[in-house]
Amino acid sequence: MGYKFYKMKKLILSLVFLLAVGVSFINASSNDEVLPNSKEAIEVVEEFGCASDCVSWAKERVFEIAYDANQHPNDEPLYMGIYMRDYSLCYKVKC
Repeated sequence: MGYKFYKMKKLILSLVFLLAVGVSFINASSNDEVLPNSKEAIEVVEEFGCASDCVSWAKERVFEIAYDANQHPNDEPLYMGIYMRDYSLCYKVKC
């Protein structure tokens, strides 16, 4: 009785394992994502591109000003104000 019970238990556990693995593969392969149409996706990329360009420009400008003054931008709160002013101006004009 013990050997047959052991074999049956092993068979049932193996089937449960295969069922669990199979279900996880089915869930992993299902694709329920809804992709936006290409025009909306391009607009989002353009928005991020414009803001990113303004961040880079304002950051470079602040570093140049601080370098000319022989300082580091993180040492003075004045530079954060300059950065925010430049970024806001760039964003209003370009974006």
